[in-house]
Amino acid sequence: MEVNTFFDFCSGIGGGRLGLERCGLTCVGSSDTSRLANRTYDLLFDDKTDVNYGNLKRIDCNAIPDFDVMIAGFPCQTFSVIGRQEGTKDPRGQIIYHLIDILEKKKPKVFIFENVKGLVTHDKGKTFDDIIATLSKSGYSIYHKVLNSIDYGVPHMRQRIYIIGFENSLGITNFIWPDEKERVQIDSYFNPTDNYMSEEDYEWFSLRYLNNEKNIGKFKLQEILEMNNVVVDTRMSDLRLYHNRMPTLRAHRDGIYYVRDKKIYYLKGEEALRFQGFDDCFIKKVSGKVSNRHLLQQAGNAMTANVVQSIGKAILDRLEEI
Repeated sequence: MEVNTFFDFCSGIGGGRLGLERCGLTCVGSSDTSRLANRTYDLLFDDKTDVNYGNLKRIDCNAIPDFDVMIAGFPCQTFSVIGRQEGTKDPRGQIIYHLIDILEKKKPKVFIFENVKGLVTHDKGKTFDDIIATLSKSGYSIYHKVLNSIDYGVPHMRQRIYIIGFENSLGITNFIWPDEKERVQIDSYFNPTDNYMSEEDYEWFSLRYLNNEKNIGKFKLQEILEMNNVVVDTRMSDLRLYHNRMPTLRAHRDGIYYVRDKKIYYLKGEEALRFQGFDDCFIKKVSGKVSNRHLLQQAGNAMTANVVQSIGKAILDRLEEI
C-alpha cells in the first residue's frame, strides 16, 4: 500500500510535520490559527511550497488537496490536568469533532492524533470513549496508546496519548506500536552561552526559594551547583531536580534552569526545540528571529518529532504488509 502525502492540521510549529517528513512523506497543506506559530513554522520549513489554510473550522474540504495521512495535535489545554477540566464543553475541546468532519469528507488512509494523557481520564473516561466511538463510526480501525518522548530518542519526559486509525477498507486488524529506544544523555541538548540566571533570580533562588517552607532543608545551593547538567525546576509547589531528563515542557511554564560547570542557566527556547526533536539545522533558522519567550511557549505546545517519526515508520511498515 503506497502512502505519500499528509496534511498537517493544528500544525503549531511543525513537530508533526518534521516527524512525517523524516519518514519520506510530503506535506500538501497545513492549518493553524496562531499568527506567531505560523511565522515560526514558515521559518523552520522555509522551502515549503504548500499552503496554510488557517482556521480548520472554516476549511472547505473541496478546496484543499487530497492526502493519504491526516495528522493533528489538537488543542489540549482543556483536557490537561493543569487546565480547568472543562473538556469538550470548551470550544477548543470541540476541535476534535471538526477534525472528524474533515476526516469523514476527505477519507485519508490513515490518521494520527495526539493529545495530553489527561484526555484518557477526562470526565471519568467518557470524553475519550466518545471520541474513540465517533472515530470508529467514521470508518476507521482505531488504536491508541500513551507514549513518552523520553523513550524515543530525546531526554524529555512527555507523556501523550496517540490515536491512530486505518481506513476500514484496508482490512488492518492489528498494529504494533514502535519499540522503545535506548535513552540518550542530556548534556548535548544544552548549549549554554549568555543565558545565565540573572542576579535578581539568583538572589531569589539562593536566599528565598531554597529556604521557603516547602524547600527548607531539602537542598543546599552548593550541592546543586555540584550536580552537572541537573535540571532545576522551580515549581510553585516545591523544587524538583531531574537527572538526565527534562520535565514536560509546557506553553506557559517557566522557571526551568540547569547547572553546567557550577553555574545556573535558564532554559533557552532554542534548547527547548532540541528537546522536541528539532535538529540544529532547523534551530539555526529561527535563531535571532523568534523571541526566547515565544520559542519556549511554542516548543511547549509542539508534538515531539521523534515520536511522530517512530509512529510514522511503524504505520508505513504495517501498510507494506498489505
